[in-house]
Amino acid sequence: MSPVTIAPPRSTPLLWQHLQQALFISELKSKRKSSALEEMVSALVTAEVTRHPDGVLDAVRRREALGSTGLGKGIAVPHARSTLVTERAIVVARSPKGIDFESPDGLPSHLFFMIVAPPLERDPVYLNLLAEIVRSVRLAKTRQRLLDATNFAALRRILHEAAHE
Repeated sequence: MSPVTIAPPRSTPLLWQHLQQALFISELKSKRKSSALEEMVSALVTAEVTRHPDGVLDAVRRREALGSTGLGKGIAVPHARSTLVTERAIVVARSPKGIDFESPDGLPSHLFFMIVAPPLERDPVYLNLLAEIVRSVRLAKTRQRLLDATNFAALRRILHEAAHE
């Protein structure tokens, strides 16, 4: 197995290219991890990324069972590959009150980036997306700006700027 190289940021960030208003949840209604995952998968159904929410949710939960995707500093990146999704997609969601996502720092997560993708991608885009998300939200000021963004366009702009910092 050859190592995967994670590419540096491009002029148009990969994350920015995958953001869709239909996959933006300004404020999660959920207060618990399990229901937050359900809410994010529901957005995938609405955006026609999948017609099989139970199967996709099961894939995400199986990934979570391996270890929480709560990264700490208020960020969680639940993700899974599944034959039940038609394309690579990212759900961006926020929870001002926070949700316990079993992060290593013990703090609640406020910003969520759920990545789903078909299982057989030949390029390292999936891994590059994970890396770009982590790189984009590394600064506390960026995380706060994302929480304070008044709409999807503002959030998208902040993520584009963060990729170039």
